[in-house]
Amino acid sequence: LKNNKYFARFTTPEFIGKFSRYIATGIFSAAIELTLLFVLKDIAGLSVIVANSIALATVFWFNFLMNRFWSFKSKSNLKKQLIMYLFLFVFNLGASDLIMYLLTERLPLQYLIAKVIAIGAVVSWNFVLYSKVIYR
Repeated sequence: LKNNKYFARFTTPEFIGKFSRYIATGIFSAAIELTLLFVLKDIAGLSVIVANSIALATVFWFNFLMNRFWSFKSKSNLKKQLIMYLFLFVFNLGASDLIMYLLTERLPLQYLIAKVIAIGAVVSWNFVLYSKVIYR
């Protein structure tokens, strides 16, 4: 695979480092989101969708700043990145809430399991958009 131009770019130390930092940031973000979701749903008694939205909004700044300064080590225009990140965040929030709704209300899936699935869906497109559009 290293001789293939397409796959070779995924084996460079730069890519591996960036992707590893992105995954670490994602794990911390997911832990914060899941904890907040649990507290807001089970302790505060909020609905799954409201609790999910608050958890995501709370993690917004942590995730943006960690990805900008650590994961992708970007030095590009902060304001432009923040605006693009905000648009992606609104899309991700809608997608996450929709997934949570479908999995918890239409299928009787436990909400924390649904949240892990929603996180997985959002993560699948975020790395590409972060590295190619927002933090380039």
